[in-house]
Amino acid sequence: MANTNVAYPVLGVYLILILGAGFIGAVMNFRRGALGHQDQVREHFLAGKGLGGFVWFWTMMATLFSGYSVSGIVNEAYRQGWMVTKWIPGGVGLYIAFAVMAPRLHALSKRRGYFTISQVIYDRYLPPSGSHVLVAHALSLLSFACLQLPVFTYLITQFKSLGVEVSTFTGREISPTVAINVAAAVLLLCDLFGGMRAVAFTDVIQGVVLFFGSIIFLIIQQTELGGMPAAQDVWGYAKPTKATARFWYMQHVPNKVDIVSYFDFVFKTTVAATMFPHLTARLFAARSSKVIRHGMACMVFTFFVVQFSSMITGWVASAAIPSLAVGQSAFGKLLQVVARRGSGQAFAAAMLLASAICAMMSTADSALLAFSQMWVRDIYTRYLRPHAGQIEQLIFAKVVAIIGLAIGVTLGNYSAERNKPDLSGLFALQNVTPIHVTPAVWLGLHWRGLRAEAVLTGFVCGLGVTLGLVFSDRNIQRANGSDMTVVGISSAWFGFVVNIGITIILGVLMQHFPRLFGLQPLPPPPPPEQVEEVGEHEDGCEFASVGTSSGEMAKEGLEVPAAASGGRFGGGAAAMIAAAAARSPSVVFSRFVPRHLEIGVHRDRTLNPLLFTLMGLVLLFTVPFYRVPMSWDGYVGHIGSWAFTSLLLSGILAILGALTFLFVWEDYKPVKEAVLPPSYSLPPPMEDWTGVGQKVMACRYLVWMELLDGGL
Repeated sequence: MANTNVAYPVLGVYLILILGAGFIGAVMNFRRGALGHQDQVREHFLAGKGLGGFVWFWTMMATLFSGYSVSGIVNEAYRQGWMVTKWIPGGVGLYIAFAVMAPRLHALSKRRGYFTISQVIYDRYLPPSGSHVLVAHALSLLSFACLQLPVFTYLITQFKSLGVEVSTFTGREISPTVAINVAAAVLLLCDLFGGMRAVAFTDVIQGVVLFFGSIIFLIIQQTELGGMPAAQDVWGYAKPTKATARFWYMQHVPNKVDIVSYFDFVFKTTVAATMFPHLTARLFAARSSKVIRHGMACMVFTFFVVQFSSMITGWVASAAIPSLAVGQSAFGKLLQVVARRGSGQAFAAAMLLASAICAMMSTADSALLAFSQMWVRDIYTRYLRPHAGQIEQLIFAKVVAIIGLAIGVTLGNYSAERNKPDLSGLFALQNVTPIHVTPAVWLGLHWRGLRAEAVLTGFVCGLGVTLGLVFSDRNIQRANGSDMTVVGISSAWFGFVVNIGITIILGVLMQHFPRLFGLQPLPPPPPPEQVEEVGEHEDGCEFASVGTSSGEMAKEGLEVPAAASGGRFGGGAAAMIAAAAARSPSVVFSRFVPRHLEIGVHRDRTLNPLLFTLMGLVLLFTVPFYRVPMSWDGYVGHIGSWAFTSLLLSGILAILGALTFLFVWEDYKPVKEAVLPPSYSLPPPMEDWTGVGQKVMACRYLVWMELLDGGL
């Protein structure tokens, strides 16, 4: 088949480029980590927390736009008409919502070395914010469990999309199973050897191809298929007796349930997706806040290129393709139609298929990396092996990645063969649990008086309501693997309202009447001026450099703990530890040191109440609740007027969001605190201090004691 003859070389070159970028990332990791005596775990998972503006933007974009952005949205537009426009305000709202947490998460990550959201939650709700450390453990573990779901749904979605698209385009000459397994092998190699840096480099290639591929497809649709004008000739004036269900959606305002569902999707995505681990990892990996600000200001406009292009593809396909066979994709079928027009069109169609695969692969590799990162930081080094060295942590991460990928590939193959759940259902499910982590993060980062017990109660109650509804008969989409009640509101949104409502009510009561709940009052807040700006080159690595003595550190302008430069055992302590680190960097690096996170009482300028109220109202009016349900809808150009209004307001919202990131953003200054202890964990019991390492272990113990005596 001609399609296959063209697809093989195009996809082959694409895979070679991806492997090449992954190889470069692996070499850089090795040189900076093993040879440079840097923190290899940090290099693997967060690219040394040094992603610059260009790479950060493309990796963020490529990670966000998944296989659903290409395959799922096209199929939704094909079947549901203008209803698919909900993806634009939902995506723009999501990135504006990042302004609530990005300034603080990024600064705290640079100061304390956070890798995951669960680490932040654990520190934030340690005593005195909670009555007992077990409450912080419970919140951290619940958050970890809830954030695992989007990782797997993303993996399954990407693999299913990739398999279906390649199979459809090649007329099943390449089966879904072969396509999925080849992609998984490439993804695994990049993840195992290159980590975040390899993922970011491949994302640059994939993001560029996806972005310009979307633009090219807009041109091809117009030149080869007549574009929207030709499509409107079919569905814009169809007689009621001949109109199919998807044509009805092109001619009328949605019914009441669909309007409610539109609202649910937009606001649920805005809230829940800010917790997705593969997205928040980019906040931790950015070199500086400037990188995030400029990147986010551009990101809010990318939806109007990538996702809007997918929508137009689906709308044109609804007219160009009368029907689809079971298991076929509207996107792949449309590419097939274009490819039959000639060899040049076949090459262009193959390039567009490659851009779709880029969207799938870039999200899958990020999800897999986030999966292993969470298992290493939130489970392995916290509960199983607190003293695990760098190599041990990396080996565990790679074993977990292989297991996670095997599960994702198996479920992706199963979903592609059985077509259950479909892509819409998978996306709905991935918001079910992460949304319940949001109150702990959003409120916890800004509300000093919020107690851990209030958050845990709201979390458990809200999650219980959600899971109870999802698996009950009230979820009318349960058989399809999705989540929606008969009124159009999802189970996740019902549970979230319960969660945040209980959290706020109990939080206020516990803050003002703590003794009613058996809690001790919080200590007085630090003075507003007791803050410390995060240094430009801070990266969360508490030990400055391997083989550096305290005197050398001082010459470089680095602050040296009193415990390491003098105190009870003289100024040789830092040199002793540095010498030990030179022999084995894992003695010092790759440790998470938990301690209570004091957020202070400062209110960020970023959260301007008037501006966020305005943006919230604009987001609300992207939902057509002000229109008469099921009424005839006129057209603006070649698009229904209510859908045009929604997209117009989304554009206004994107401008407001960009202005927020560029001009309203305020860098967070953490509360000034004692210098973090060296990043290794507490030493083992003294009776285990034997052999050559005895003096080093004793030194570590004295460093800890000095820091603890100093008010740590």
